[in-house]
Amino acid sequence: MSARNPGEQAPGGASASQETPLRTKEQRRAERAFGRVAPLAKKPEKEQKEFRSFAESFPTLIHSCGLVQALAFASAKKREDYIKDLCCVMSESEDTDALYKQSRTAGLSEYLLLAREALAAASWLKRYAQALLESESNSKG
Repeated sequence: MSARNPGEQAPGGASASQETPLRTKEQRRAERAFGRVAPLAKKPEKEQKEFRSFAESFPTLIHSCGLVQALAFASAKKREDYIKDLCCVMSESEDTDALYKQSRTAGLSEYLLLAREALAAASWLKRYAQALLESESNSKG
């Protein structure tokens, strides 16, 4: 299998630049997470710090308490913004109600898969929050 140069014709006549690139789940998650976190870098420093702090702790919360409890904690802390971001990274949808319901009613194997997907999505949100947003330790001034 040989690599094509940009603009070179692909089989069937389509140019290589017109092909839909194949990407892994991790690449798609990373792209969606970046799209959710990057705009937060323009928000006030306090909001950045709050989001980053929550994003840093949420994957551990899923791992130690489980997805249902982590979502309940986020709801109690009024972090619907974070849960919308999590939903978007997981499924390109901001439907938090569907995630809450699915996490409460899923059978064991579906729940474990959902929790694994949420953990992967939360990990990408955490990585980009650490890379792009202010924290207490890297605060200006």
